[in-house]
Amino acid sequence: MNRPGATAAKMRGVWVLGCLLLVGCEDAKKSVSATRERSEVVPATGSAEAPVTTTTVASAAKGTASPKLCEGQMGKPGRDLPKKAPFRKTALGAKSPAAGVSNGKWTWVNLWAAWCAPCKEEMPRLHKFAARLGQGGKELDLSFISLDDDERQLEQFLASQGEDGVRATYWLREGHERDEWLVGAGLARDPQLPVQMLIDPHGKIRCTVNGAAGDQDFAEIASIVSSP
Repeated sequence: MNRPGATAAKMRGVWVLGCLLLVGCEDAKKSVSATRERSEVVPATGSAEAPVTTTTVASAAKGTASPKLCEGQMGKPGRDLPKKAPFRKTALGAKSPAAGVSNGKWTWVNLWAAWCAPCKEEMPRLHKFAARLGQGGKELDLSFISLDDDERQLEQFLASQGEDGVRATYWLREGHERDEWLVGAGLARDPQLPVQMLIDPHGKIRCTVNGAAGDQDFAEIASIVSSP
């Protein structure tokens, strides 16, 4: 004969065991559900990202095969330089009207600003280009045109340059005259710097390049300057 206390204890044990079994079943369901959802998400994410990755890799591969510096431009007649020349500015702060950027020789014009890091990084490279061409008997004048808005920042940069640095530059002051000069040269009023322009001995803009020149561009510049 079972005692009432023992029967009650047994019933509580059965109830607790049932609850534990139910909780275990629910946890198992949740675990299976979560695993199934992750397995569905991962392939979906992977398949969605694959085209993006392919596009990025293709773009990077395309970027490594950069086109020639003036490709497609040298066969055109070119554009006249704006008649009104920018001011000439030196490391000492003096400025005077300039006769013009072109002087009857091939001229490499670099538009830059003292706040532009890529501009300052490429300046020594451009000087080396001109020096190497001179050693080979090929003349290439190098002219810098600053688009600085802060005159003091420009002067401080010029004053900080060594003998081999850029201690003199043309300067296009902010305003309608600068806008007219840039538009006349076929550029935007607010171009992304640096910008390069190659001027032939007749004062025609034969090539415009948006961005910095690299070491790999020297061979083409030498070839252009050597052409009759």
